[in-house]
Amino acid sequence: MDLQNNDDFKYVLQDTNCVYFGRELTYAEMMDRDDIPFKFKAVINAHFMRDTDLDTKMADHIMQISDKEFSYKIFEQLKLTVRVCYKTQKKGFGGKTKEKWIHRACSLKLFCGEYRSQVDEGTVMIEDFSISKLALMALGV
Repeated sequence: MDLQNNDDFKYVLQDTNCVYFGRELTYAEMMDRDDIPFKFKAVINAHFMRDTDLDTKMADHIMQISDKEFSYKIFEQLKLTVRVCYKTQKKGFGGKTKEKWIHRACSLKLFCGEYRSQVDEGTVMIEDFSISKLALMALGV
């Protein structure tokens, strides 16, 4: 019998300057968790509920977001960073080619401009998201 953990990408981690969110978390799950900063919950409640359903995953919201939406402006103010990974071919010694995983953290603007279409194609995968604690503290709700 194979047991699979469906909660592998549903996590919240914090360090001294960022809060990291797993790609499978929905906004409803974020509202139920105790380890999400209260001010981010207030942002979800006050602003994101207007544009999206709470059962939407943060990754799906980012994939559909337009730069003209208010939630895009909020994510920019929070200095949202999207971590992505993808495979590349690298030539090694002796002419052998190896597959190498590249991990890159990029801003929301860079992600929407460069990587979003590649995620749709399946060549790039979203790992997680992070927001700045300092930007969250400075944001007025």
